[in-house]
Amino acid sequence: MATQVPAFKGKFGSTEFFLLTMQAGEFVRSMTVPKELEDWEDLSPEEKFQREIDYKRVATHIAPYLAHDEDRFIGAFICEVRQHDEMEFESLVDAGTKFPKGMPNSLMRQFGVLYLSGSEVMIPLDGQHRLAALEFAISGKDEKKNDIKGLTPNAEVAADTCTVILIKHDLEKARKIFNKVNKYAKPTSKADNLITDDSNYIAVITRESIIGDVIPGRLVLSGKGNTLSSKAPEFTTLATVYEINLSVEEAYIGRKPDLTKLPRREDRDLAIQNLTDFWTKFIEITPFEHSLADPSETGDERRQDIRKNSLTCKPIVQRVLANVILELQCGVDDAHKLSIEETVSRINTLDWDPNQSMWQGILLNGDKIIAGITPLKLATRMIAYILGQKLEPLELKKLKDSFSTNNPGREFPDPHY
Repeated sequence: MATQVPAFKGKFGSTEFFLLTMQAGEFVRSMTVPKELEDWEDLSPEEKFQREIDYKRVATHIAPYLAHDEDRFIGAFICEVRQHDEMEFESLVDAGTKFPKGMPNSLMRQFGVLYLSGSEVMIPLDGQHRLAALEFAISGKDEKKNDIKGLTPNAEVAADTCTVILIKHDLEKARKIFNKVNKYAKPTSKADNLITDDSNYIAVITRESIIGDVIPGRLVLSGKGNTLSSKAPEFTTLATVYEINLSVEEAYIGRKPDLTKLPRREDRDLAIQNLTDFWTKFIEITPFEHSLADPSETGDERRQDIRKNSLTCKPIVQRVLANVILELQCGVDDAHKLSIEETVSRINTLDWDPNQSMWQGILLNGDKIIAGITPLKLATRMIAYILGQKLEPLELKKLKDSFSTNNPGREFPDPHY
């Protein structure tokens, strides 16, 4: 079926292209995936692998986002056009359109109408997964035409506007474009995801409800690092706040949260309330209070001094202390539960000076702070014990054995409560 599409004609390097828009429903109907092409078998194993669609990822991550999120958005598709002999471009200048004198013909020759005969075959060079996701989101069915669990089809997606970059077919050029675009496309880092991910509701709450509302934004390092240098003006890191929030949510709901989709509004509101309440009480740890007392630049030097002299202000120790609170609040039977306020009060009675020998083998190895999940877990168990966690004889023996294994010859500390 012949169609006329407004388009912009451009050139990048030696490649001529047409930039146009199509409704998502029409775009899905117009595209042919590489696996359906006659020359599929001529592709190398690597090229076939790169062109295989991960339908599970499409169904569980991308399609639900497109179907359920009103603020959905996706980038431009790069597609090649085969059987394009009858495809023609007519510029506005060639069509006899008159323009104001200030608009040069050389520019307006790039804008016009692309005439498609209907015999063209369009293949995505970049965007196969988004293409499949559009189809899944509109129909609610997967590649086998089965209903997708947890996905409500959204016919409105078919009317959304897709941006399309069309390139005339040239086998070698098409392969080069595909391989370069996909080879150098890097997955976003964990730090990037914490800043931009809108389907991970813990990341969203971290950004929107904790940082800024409870902890001043300028005091949270949002880069890639999980540590703070001695000269850093911040109080903590984005990754630390997120990991603490993740631990709190898991402890409170009794399972690992589903971070691939937004929860029901009431569940999200409860999570916001729980996490805000936790942090409001958590930052009553005395060195935290002092660090946050003056969030402006005038308080930066004091924050540096506090972090130097108190282990509590090391990001890894902040995670340990949050886990200690959760262990004493959620990880024990009702008779021995401690409120956040009581645990914070007990934390405030301990000496957190890095020179305090009791922290060797728990939070410190020589003058180096612990790092890694296993040391973090051991530190959590040790500090919970020091703060009064009641352990069965077998549990206590296991803890002593773990401590001794990591600290041969060092005396096992006594509980303070």
